[in-house]
Amino acid sequence: MKRSTTMFIFLIVFFMISNPFTIAYAYLDPGSGSMLLQLLLGGVTGVVVIFKLYWQRVKGFFNRRDSTGSIPPNTD
Repeated sequence: MKRSTTMFIFLIVFFMISNPFTIAYAYLDPGSGSMLLQLLLGGVTGVVVIFKLYWQRVKGFFNRRDSTGSIPPNTD
């Protein structure tokens, strides 16, 4: 295990032991759920957009050479 991972686990355990958990009298209104849903949908949409932007580059990297090993002429 790396030293940074070990330190991170140690800090989490330390804070969990040193801070006594108390009951939190909290209320989550419907707006909180809506905000979490928007965050999730926005993240998924962002990942899809990034994937679509870089897909042509990835595909072009693997299709750069034909079976003879020569570079095909540019058709743009």
